[in-house]
Amino acid sequence: MKMKKLFLAAFMAAALMCGNTLFAQSSSYLNLGLNIPQGTFGSKTNSCALLDPTSTQGGANLGANLGFKFITNTKAKGLGIMFTVDGMYNGLQNEVKVDEYMHTGIPEIAGLDTKTKNPSYINVPILLGLNYTFNFTNMIGLYVEGGAGVNARFILPCKFSANGSVLGITTDYSLVNHYTPKASFAFEFGGGILISKAITLGVNYYNLGTATVSGHTDSYLKVSTSNQSISNSTDFELKDLSTSMLVVRLGIRLM
Repeated sequence: MKMKKLFLAAFMAAALMCGNTLFAQSSSYLNLGLNIPQGTFGSKTNSCALLDPTSTQGGANLGANLGFKFITNTKAKGLGIMFTVDGMYNGLQNEVKVDEYMHTGIPEIAGLDTKTKNPSYINVPILLGLNYTFNFTNMIGLYVEGGAGVNARFILPCKFSANGSVLGITTDYSLVNHYTPKASFAFEFGGGILISKAITLGVNYYNLGTATVSGHTDSYLKVSTSNQSISNSTDFELKDLSTSMLVVRLGIRLM
């Protein structure tokens, strides 16, 4: 419920700022970019906080960014109030051996067909801040900006399955880690160049806060030698995970 209220408030604010473009000197941008994980979130590791109860390493790989930026000008020349909503996706590095963690404590799987779907990160920072732009000419300018707000972190499930028949015994096994969405304080700052008052090229640093990795694991097992299937669900709580990244992106002015 808290997460739903957060997004409702964010989109209402976005709608109001979009509406301001009809009556004031405002602008909105579509941003496309590359996420470069920083610190423990992106350090090279085969031990990941999403799987290993002793790890605080994110194991995040390069990712993609899609976002919107709305700026309403103030009476101060070049200074605007900025509202941003971004969606940031990062998968896991190849060094993270997901299979090794998902196999621990499960039935013998030798000879069975196995499939693993790695977990991945989706971060949605919703920020309010300031943007200052200085235009040297109508063709070129510079901007700096910064903002603070809240980040909603989602982790897509980690899935493992083992199916098949060995020595006439058919086995159907699955294990899924579901991760609980988390909210944390977030801030960003950065800058770049403005081209023809319509295109931006910039770099921003995002600190998306720290939150615990928790959720529940669902498991299922059915063996042909038994008429019964076994289903189980257990909660888990791992270490805190800090999230930070550089975002290199292209902005296209919409209004």
